[in-house]
Amino acid sequence: MQILRLPPFPLSLAYEVPAASTAYKLVIKDDSSNTVALEVASITSSAASKITYELPEDFNKYDASYHVEIFEVSSNDTVVEDTLEIKRPYIDPSSLGSTATEITEYTNYEMLARAVIDSIVPGGFYYEVDEIDAIGQGTDYMPLWSRAYKILKVYENALLVYDVDDEDGPALGSWNYFIITDKTAISAYPVSGAEEVNRSERKRARMSLGASDSIAMFDTEDSGNTLTVQPGVLFPEGHDYVFILEAGYKVVPLDIKEATKMLINDIKCGKLDYYKRYITNYATDQFRVQMDKSFLNGTGNLLVDKILSKYITDIGKPGVL
Repeated sequence: MQILRLPPFPLSLAYEVPAASTAYKLVIKDDSSNTVALEVASITSSAASKITYELPEDFNKYDASYHVEIFEVSSNDTVVEDTLEIKRPYIDPSSLGSTATEITEYTNYEMLARAVIDSIVPGGFYYEVDEIDAIGQGTDYMPLWSRAYKILKVYENALLVYDVDDEDGPALGSWNYFIITDKTAISAYPVSGAEEVNRSERKRARMSLGASDSIAMFDTEDSGNTLTVQPGVLFPEGHDYVFILEAGYKVVPLDIKEATKMLINDIKCGKLDYYKRYITNYATDQFRVQMDKSFLNGTGNLLVDKILSKYITDIGKPGVL
């Protein structure tokens, strides 16, 4: 089932179940983390053997995929198992049609057009909660590979050190975390006060020194030494971090809305015939046709391909070699 993340809120889901006027249990799990997002102990089905439930406010904020299970309370048997997608459409179907039939038709067209665009642009144009697992590299910056807007939580070595929803927060330790101006990394500043900071963007060179009673190798709070060879960093080498962020597109870019509208018109009018757009050579002798290789990679509409080209990156997801 797919629910379009559009007002009016709250969103609601409905499923058919085997029996009428019977108690059922609803469990919704987040697909990415496999954690329970919602659990309702008992919902009574209607006389038409349907259960309907209004989703909490948290489901209105982000695009996400969920796993839904419905159990019969008396027997604990699974009666429904489904994938629930809550997605914001790239263009509101109600803006394209006026009657209920037209809106339903354009809703189906929009889902197809969005699927085509998502197959070209990795990640699509959604607004999601992104979880980043990273390891400190001995610098004052943690690189970002996603289009991040806001830091929700930070864990350092499995300890929660930053939480925007905590009444004593957001900083639960000595540092406030923030996304730098150009959105390429995460850094931090001290809770105690704003002081001049010269952040290290690269790991400092290791220095081999003999033992000394007057010079400390690293800057430590309990050290009585006044001179250090190497200052401390915000993300020490080998420390484990988990960043939970709001990421993606808060609003769908205008050119993507127009591209979606063009694809919807192509689908509706049957214009997605690749042979009309990617022929590079045509011979009258035995009707030999040669096609450009790009016809397998595009959307079938050259204008839409040009619009999407600026959103396509060569880096999909960074990994470790």
